Amino acid sequence: MQNPIPHLETITGKDLMTRPVEPLDFTINDILPHGLFILSGSSKIGKSWLALDMSCAVANGDSLWQYAATTQGDVLYLALEDNRKRLQERLNKVSPTCDIDTQTDIHFVTKVQKLGDGLAEQIIAFLDEHPKTKLIVIDTLQYIRNTKNFTATYSGDYHDMDALREIIAGRNLTMLLITHNHKSDVDDPLNKVHGSAGLTGAVDGIFVLEKIKRAGDKAKLTIANRDTESHQFELRFDRVNCRWQFLGESDDEDENFDNQLYELLNLLLDETPIWSGTATQLCAALSVLDPTYSISPIAISKILKNRQEFLRTQHGIECVFTRNKTARLIELSRDVIIVECENTKKEPLDVRCLASTAVG
Repeated sequence: MQNPIPHLETITGKDLMTRPVEPLDFTINDILPHGLFILSGSSKIGKSWLALDMSCAVANGDSLWQYAATTQGDVLYLALEDNRKRLQERLNKVSPTCDIDTQTDIHFVTKVQKLGDGLAEQIIAFLDEHPKTKLIVIDTLQYIRNTKNFTATYSGDYHDMDALREIIAGRNLTMLLITHNHKSDVDDPLNKVHGSAGLTGAVDGIFVLEKIKRAGDKAKLTIANRDTESHQFELRFDRVNCRWQFLGESDDEDENFDNQLYELLNLLLDETPIWSGTATQLCAALSVLDPTYSISPIAISKILKNRQEFLRTQHGIECVFTRNKTARLIELSRDVIIVECENTKKEPLDVRCLASTAVG
C-alpha cells in the first residue's frame, strides 16, 4: 500500500513577521558566516595561501588581517592537491600566525573518499569527534566530486552542492570550497567561477580572487554573500611570508576610471572636439588611439555615467547620454572649467576659460 503524501507545512506571513529573527553567526566576522561558500580564482594565483591564512586565524582565534575577528575552533582542511612535506613547508612559511600551543588546531587530510562514496560519513565522523570545529576547507572541490556520477550541468552541480550542505546541516560552522575560474573576459567576477549556475546559485556566498596584473602581487577579492553586504578588498601577496596582506576596501569606479582612460578621452577630444556614438563605437575609437587598452561597452557606460560630475569638474569633459530611434548614444565635448583665484583685494574671483585651453 502506497504511503500517504504528507501535507504541506506552511507558515503565514504574519507569523514570520512576529517571530524573533535569530542573529547571523560568523566564522569570520562580517565576511564569512556559517554555511556553504566558494573561494574561486585562477590557477596558481594563491587561493590555498588565502585559505590557509583563514584557517590559521580561526584555529588560533586571531583576527584576519587585523580586520575581522574570528570565532575560534578546530579546522578540517582537506588538502587534496598536497602532501605532508609540502604542507609542512607551507606552515613553516606562515609560522608567525600558527600558534601550536592553542587548544584548537588545523587537522589536515590529503586523501578522502569521493562525494557519494563515503566522504559525507568521513566528515560527519570527524565532526562528532571534534565538536569545536568551525571551518572545513575542501581544496579543491573537483577532487571530491564523483566522476562516475558527475555531469557538468545545472542539475549535477546543484545536486553536489545540496549533498555538501547536508553534511553541515544543523552544525554551527562554515564549509569553504576552493575551485577555479574559467578563462573568460566577462566583467562580473562571479560569472568567472567554473561551473554552472547550479554551483554558484546553491551556495551561501562566493569569494573570487583575481590578480590585477598577472605578473604582479596585487589582487582584488570580491565577496558576494546571500545574507551580508558585498565587499571588494584590495590585497597584496607577501612573497616572504606567503600571506595576502589587506590594503583596504576598493572602489570599482575609481579603480576602473584610471589615468589611461581619461587621457585617452582627452586625446579623442583633441582630434574631435565633439564626439558622439554608441558605447561600442567609443571602445573602438579608444582602441585605435591605444591598441593595448581594452574595456567593454557595458563597463565604459557604467563608469562614464557614474563619473559625469568628476569628468566635468576635474577634466573639463562634458558627458551626456542620449537616445535615438535605434541606439543609446554617448556625447563627449569640452566643458567650461571654473577656476577660483584671488584678486589684489583678496576677494574671490571666478575666471572662466575654455577647458580646451586649460586642460593638457
